[in-house]
Order: sequence, then structure tokens, then C-alpha cells
Amino acid sequence: MQAHIQTLMDYFEAEGFRAELDEDGDIRFKYEGLAFVLCFDATDPAFGKLILANVWQIDSPAELALALAVLDNLNRKVKMAKGHTQGDQVWFTVELLLEEPSGWTAHVQRCIRALAHALSLFAARMREGDVGGADAARPAPAPRIVSRAQN
Repeated sequence: MQAHIQTLMDYFEAEGFRAELDEDGDIRFKYEGLAFVLCFDATDPAFGKLILANVWQIDSPAELALALAVLDNLNRKVKMAKGHTQGDQVWFTVELLLEEPSGWTAHVQRCIRALAHALSLFAARMREGDVGGADAARPAPAPRIVSRAQN
């Protein structure tokens, strides 16, 4: 086991999380009913991501269109947490570049809160059918061409 994995497993245990390693060496744990996975990239030791997977089932093309619009809005507004679709599911992630992967111990609690917050906003907007929250009340600006290819 890599040293940073043991450091993180010790951290999770000390904080009261029941973390476990999966067959890929990812750290899985639950917090307030949500299942998280902390993954590292073997080819890029500084890169790690905390994943909150399979949090919303997309059941129709109309729901997919709404989900993509809501996610686009949230990705612009919510710090750290980013959402995307994976097949017919919605996932949220926080990706960090840290000099030492064990540095996640200083950030994991805030990352968990960011993911839970993003999920809460996403679920509320999906249930309301509201893409932009308070911004939806404002009229959309007229489209304009930002750049044009030169011949």
C-alpha cells in the first residue's frame, strides 16, 4: 500500500469514517448517507478526485436536457464541485492537484460539503424544473457571435 493511502485511511478512521479500499486502490466511504470515492491517478501522483457517483437517474431525453442545463449552471456557480452525466446518471466530483496526495486530509471535509451542496442544489432545481435558480427570472440576453473564422 502506498504511504499516502495509509495516511488517508488513518485519517478517515480518526475522523470516524468507515473507509475501505476497493480492488483498484480507491478509498470508499459514506458520509450522511452519501457514498464517496477518493481516487488517485497512478501516472500523475499530484492528481486526485473525490467522486459522488450515481446521485440522479435520468429517465428521459427531456430530463437529460434539463439535467445538462442545471449542471451547466451549477458548474459556473458552485466552488470546487463539478457535475456531469455518465450514461444515464449524474455524478459530482472535486478534482485537486496537491504536491502530496496525503494533503487531502486538509481538504476532504470541505470537498465533501461542496459535493453535498452541489447535489442539494441540483436536486432542488431538477424537482422544480428550474435551470438557473434566481437567475431564471432575468431575461436571457440576445445571442451574439463572439468570434468569426476569417477566410
